[in-house]
Amino acid sequence: MTTSLVRQVLSRPRPRTAAAGVHGTTAPGFASVRHYFERACQDAGPPGSQGAALSVVRDGEVVVDLWQGTADPVTGAPWTGDTLAPVLTGSHGVLATAVLLLADMGALALDRPVADYWPEFAMRGKGAVTLRDVLTFTARLPGMAADLGQRDVEDPHMMAALLELHSLEDDPRAGGVLHGPWTAGWIAAEVIRRVDGRDLDLFFLEEIAGPLGLDVHFGLVPDQLPHAARISYDADFRARFPALEGGPGDSGADLFGRVWNNPSPFPADAGVWSESRRRYAVVPSLGVYASARGLARLQGILAADAVRAPGEEPLLLSRRTLDQARNFWIEGLDPLLGGVSAYGEGGLQLLDEGLHPDVRSGAFGHQGPGGVSYQSWPQARTGAAWVRSRLTAAPGARVLDEVAGAVAGALRTV
Repeated sequence: MTTSLVRQVLSRPRPRTAAAGVHGTTAPGFASVRHYFERACQDAGPPGSQGAALSVVRDGEVVVDLWQGTADPVTGAPWTGDTLAPVLTGSHGVLATAVLLLADMGALALDRPVADYWPEFAMRGKGAVTLRDVLTFTARLPGMAADLGQRDVEDPHMMAALLELHSLEDDPRAGGVLHGPWTAGWIAAEVIRRVDGRDLDLFFLEEIAGPLGLDVHFGLVPDQLPHAARISYDADFRARFPALEGGPGDSGADLFGRVWNNPSPFPADAGVWSESRRRYAVVPSLGVYASARGLARLQGILAADAVRAPGEEPLLLSRRTLDQARNFWIEGLDPLLGGVSAYGEGGLQLLDEGLHPDVRSGAFGHQGPGGVSYQSWPQARTGAAWVRSRLTAAPGARVLDEVAGAVAGALRTV
């Protein structure tokens, strides 16, 4: 199991005591965002049962930095501006960014087969599967046939070995966009290890988080545990991920079980995600822990890089790589969960421009479970992130819609 206990970690401020209510600051022109943030937190439940944070970075400046509630209802630890929230299935956009950096370095190409970098992967008919297929959830590998438990998914090297023996999914519903919560991460992480020599967490720390000062991590180390939020679910959240009942030969139940219940990323006991063992582990597709500030800074950097003049030195990814990564590749309705997803060639989720096309045109990022969302808005050179500990059935994009309105207003006054 990868634990990253030997890696260096970013320096962290001492925890601060917080009182009830909304804390933080908003820049001139963004005061209205506090109201929307407060209302969204109220909808999620009492402050003692949950916490949340919202951050917006424009042109490298933090213009919204708000937090509220309790990071850990068990210990009573308050949420602060430095609280690390588990992003869970929203980790995919961060994972794709790591792969794109290696592509930018010339170490790999997204349209080449995975087996070019990991020869054993070609077994059982997988030789033509490309990295682009994996990052856009079109690889026909959404779930695992082997019976897995919660402890198994904490060992990415073992999962990679199991995937070598895996065949492509033969259910016809896997022919389009079929999001799998686990497998894309294990494949991408193994490719990174084979190409670079470092495990995903160390590569991301040394090449992205450390140089850019981002509080974004694949897995945690002991001194970060006091800063980590504890997730919980509201009454309706898990209803979307049922253990479908069905007898032998029921293909609907079989496919859903392989993808979403082998094992469930949202087990009945949400405490699994707060165990030290799980927090130390590197779980590539679900294991990002980040402050809202860290995610917003990352998305702001990508937004700025996406509109740089060709040839201009980027902060993280070249204009050429981001142009390709954001180029429309596929859009489809997930046959198991519903909802339409669109992805660019580099696995970045392409987002609807909503009511504010002057801000959100060309938006990308990723949605997470229960309302977590982070987005890059290149037109406005802005990154935004909304994270919370209590996962609900309500979409988080609603909060960022209001943020986009405030950004649009601020742009009109410039």
